[in-house]
Parts: sequence; structure tokens; C-alpha cells
Amino acid sequence: MLKVFLVASIVLNLLFGFYFLQPPVTGNRYSVQRVIDGDTFVLTSHQQIRLLNVNAPEINLCGGQQAKSQLESLLLGKTIRLVGDTTDKFGRRIALVYVGDTLVNEEMLLSGWGKFTSAASLENDRLKAAGLTARDQKLGVYSSLCRQSSNPLNPKCSIKGNHGERENIYSFPGCGSYPNTVLELDEGDAWFCSESEARAAGFTKAANCYQKTFSP
Repeated sequence: MLKVFLVASIVLNLLFGFYFLQPPVTGNRYSVQRVIDGDTFVLTSHQQIRLLNVNAPEINLCGGQQAKSQLESLLLGKTIRLVGDTTDKFGRRIALVYVGDTLVNEEMLLSGWGKFTSAASLENDRLKAAGLTARDQKLGVYSSLCRQSSNPLNPKCSIKGNHGERENIYSFPGCGSYPNTVLELDEGDAWFCSESEARAAGFTKAANCYQKTFSP
């Protein structure tokens, strides 16, 4: 019995010693508490991190939920390493994010659920190439889910609303810009069934609409 007790004590001491000797996630190693969207997450230290060179859709836009799920699969339960100490106007640290040798920024761009944005970065060219690959292969937000020239769900609702930084414009068949207009639903573009619906959403009729009103 004494022998069993001694063996058990040794095993417990080894286990506790192993546990307490493990290095905590400190220095340039971090754990992720939660993911906000496809390009932003929160560390267990409560600091927000934004992926460098990546812009994912807002949660309420096309691809937003898919982008968030993709980033969660890459980060949650993992130990990450951050490179870069720039912060944005919201106080978020902007960084290259690594899980082992995997560059998370690149994985998000390759999936198509994030778009490349040019910025001063050690991996700018590599990440740009990843974004172009996803675009060429029509993945993620570049697929017909979010990038559309006709309305697959309701063809009668064919008014195209283009969201812009300065002005939101809508057009319909009979407007000069209509045939070449492609909607990027992940960027805030939208389909409308009537002009009144478009105006209520804050869109203004394009100046080159030679047909005065929309006729579905």
C-alpha cells in the first residue's frame, strides 16, 4: 500500500510540476477571446486586433457571417503571434497574425472572404497575390453570392443601388450606366424593387437615366 501511495504521489507531483512550469501565453504569444468579424478579433487581454492588408465585409452585409466563421476557424483555441505595432483611429492594433507558420491574413485573402487593401507591410506583395488569386477564382465575396449583375432571387427587382463614399446612386434599364454596373453586395450595394424603395434607403437616381421612371 505504501508503494502505491508513493507512486501516486510521484505522478501527481510530476503532473502539477509540468502544469506550473508551462510558460504562460505572454510576450509576443497571445490567445484569442472572440472574433468580432472577418478582420477583427479580441485577445484575452481585451485588446482589439485588426488584420493588416485585409478588409472583410461588415457582419450585416453579404459574406459577413461567412468571413467571421472563417476567421474563427483559424484563430479560436490557437496560440497566435503578432507582427506589427501600428494602431488605427479606433485604437486597434493592426498586425500580421501567425498561427505557427500559417499567416492568417493570407488565409483570409485566399478564401475570398477578405479583400486585399494596400498598406505598409512586410508581406504586402504576398498578400496582394493571395487577394488576386481569390478574385481570379471567384471565391468568397467575388462569387455570384455577393458580386452580381442581375438579381438571382427576384429578377423583377432589378434596380441597381451603388453605395459610394460620397453618394449612393441607383440606376435601372434605360439608364446609361446600367448595363455595365456590377453590384458588390459585400460593399453595401443593393437591389431595389422600386425607385421609392431606393430613395428611402438613401440612394439618388443616376443622372444618365434617359428613361424617366422605372418600369419592371
